[in-house]
Amino acid sequence: MIKISIPKNITPRKMEILYRKHINNEVEGVINLKMPGSLNKYTFGLLGDLLKFIITLNNKSNIQTLELDVDNENLNNFYDQEYAYPVVSLLWNTTNFIDKNNVNIKDRLRELQNDFFIKMNSLDRIKGNKYILTNTDHLSKNKGLIRLLESPDGFNDDEDQIKYSIKKIFNDYVLTFNKNNKIEFENLIEDIGAIVYELTKNTYEWGKTDQNLIDIPASIRGVYFRFHINNSNKIFEEFEETPIQSFFQHPFILENCVNEHNQIYYLEILVFDSGVGFIDKFTKKETLTDLEVIKKCLVKNQTSSTSNLKSKKGIGLDRILNILNKKGFVKISTDKYCVYRDLIKDNYKPIDIEKLKDLKLEDWNNDGFRTDNIIKSQGSYISILYPFKSNR
Repeated sequence: MIKISIPKNITPRKMEILYRKHINNEVEGVINLKMPGSLNKYTFGLLGDLLKFIITLNNKSNIQTLELDVDNENLNNFYDQEYAYPVVSLLWNTTNFIDKNNVNIKDRLRELQNDFFIKMNSLDRIKGNKYILTNTDHLSKNKGLIRLLESPDGFNDDEDQIKYSIKKIFNDYVLTFNKNNKIEFENLIEDIGAIVYELTKNTYEWGKTDQNLIDIPASIRGVYFRFHINNSNKIFEEFEETPIQSFFQHPFILENCVNEHNQIYYLEILVFDSGVGFIDKFTKKETLTDLEVIKKCLVKNQTSSTSNLKSKKGIGLDRILNILNKKGFVKISTDKYCVYRDLIKDNYKPIDIEKLKDLKLEDWNNDGFRTDNIIKSQGSYISILYPFKSNR
């Protein structure tokens, strides 16, 4: 048995080291995974990186036991962490769950999972300036699907209803820290609701099944929002030599988004699924390169999904880039690739689907999109970063 431990002080950089050690090195076998009861700090991309690691690890090696570094009495507090519900849901049918005293906690987790599902389904408050909605396809429909997004009959194709509910989540739960941020966001909130609609719809279309339309055995799909307050110097240090460091060091950010306490307020949106990824799901590859396939998946009416939804297939990256133009950042991780677009450095230009080579996406690893020593990850993860003005 291979024991893997995720520490409380995990960061995106440390997560990358864990990923290289246990995924890219192709270590195989039965896994005992130990997770903390809470994390010291959340920064941009951490939840997505954590889910990507666990989803890929489980797909590759089978996580036999999940050990939570809490005792039975404190399991309630574990569900204050945004990773709790999706991780337990992912592993529910195949994994043993124990606390730090080696006590079986599955019965207690069942109660807590149900309680958290009811909260999400009712759009009730969860602790902190954050929110998460997670669908679980391998559970019964009435205990796995969030009714705002889906029902047993399919995806909720009422964009206005989804936009209204997302607006309520932001106003009531996520953007409560600073009134000015809420006012600034008012003009964008309809568009953000539309982005969430586009992205969650696509997890329904391509995240549930593999390339042969066979159900993914452990399938979670969701959307997550978090309002972050981070010290700018710590951000520069944490994301040193990554595209996020360059983004936050841009003169526009330094002049407009750093407050008198040297803090930056920003919003993170993550949409995730545990499917096979864009490239395997896209069936009409012909002579396309992997990067061209990713670009096609990001443009309206280009995906190979089969669905009776009224709206066109495809993520609609054009719409997202336009909304975030001159201010935001988009990161997309799927298969062996991690690509991004910095909309401050590279402003939005309309996408011509006949000239996808002109759609600019950059390599997160700054390695010319080389994948020689990279193992395919399971799932797709789209992260959006929106910084707020400091109102100094």
